[in-house]
Amino acid sequence: MAVRLSAKLRLGLLKRMLLIRRFEELNIEIWPRHSYMGRQHLYIGHEAIAAAVGLAAKRGDICNTTHRNHGYVLARGVDPGKALAEVLGREGGTNGGRGGPWHISDKDHGFLTTSAQLGGGLALGVGAAFGLKAKRGNRVSVVHFGDGTMPEGLVYESFNMASVLALPVLFVCENNAIPERGGLLAVKNWDDVPRALSIHCEPPVDGNDAGAVYTVVDKALTRIRRSGKPVFIQPNVKAWPGSHKAVPEYTTGVTDLAMAWDAKRGKGPNAAWNRTDPILRMARVLLRAKQASRADIEAVDRKIARRLKAALTYAEASPFPKPRSALTGIFA
Repeated sequence: MAVRLSAKLRLGLLKRMLLIRRFEELNIEIWPRHSYMGRQHLYIGHEAIAAAVGLAAKRGDICNTTHRNHGYVLARGVDPGKALAEVLGREGGTNGGRGGPWHISDKDHGFLTTSAQLGGGLALGVGAAFGLKAKRGNRVSVVHFGDGTMPEGLVYESFNMASVLALPVLFVCENNAIPERGGLLAVKNWDDVPRALSIHCEPPVDGNDAGAVYTVVDKALTRIRRSGKPVFIQPNVKAWPGSHKAVPEYTTGVTDLAMAWDAKRGKGPNAAWNRTDPILRMARVLLRAKQASRADIEAVDRKIARRLKAALTYAEASPFPKPRSALTGIFA
């Protein structure tokens, strides 16, 4: 899908994606000395989707995400130091260390919740959209979920409620399996379900092409703001080879941006991944279009490195929550 975007937009997407990638690589790096963090559901390989939504969404839009939440919160502007402190279970985290790596949330940046429960985010996102409609604005509730969520009964119920009540919801199904597979549902394509419930569905898009995803997201959000009705989009993602590791590791190595302009560096056992890597793809697009130079891209990377170094210093210096605070915020 050929998409013409300005240099500003493409650089904005690259910056968001690269911040997410380097943040996740930092999580892998520090895990050996903070192994109590437990399993990390990293967002490597999905960066184009969060970056596109983060750039296209407006302040005031609400976001509900999955357990791979690091990318979403960073793409929406959450401070990486506070996000990392939350991953480490520290007081200085976005949720005071109570959410941990799977439940980072920040209402100031539009996050109602981040949930590891399959389908949980859809119901909450639809409820949020009901509230937004009652307030008569043009804000949108964005719900991210994976293709593995589709067989859940709550998905059907959420789609149906959003359609019947004409709610402003953008359903983003990140399909990191075989594109348009049937799975545990008796349908040919994932969008057969929302389409049957009268929800507008955009054609599936290459989820590793940040420009293409941005174009679809922007179009969908514009349609929702105009009509007030839900839209379903499906970015198909070439999953990172290390997506399901119990212990985080550099499965494909630390991302070498030089692979975007030096074909020799991208060869080897990870060649297929290096061709589809959303960050390297965007860097190549910028270079071909002469919208950025190698020096520009490397400068962006250095700036992010400095930012994450400060984030790590902040996170590791932040204390653990005090034991006496354990009962704060509970209902009973």
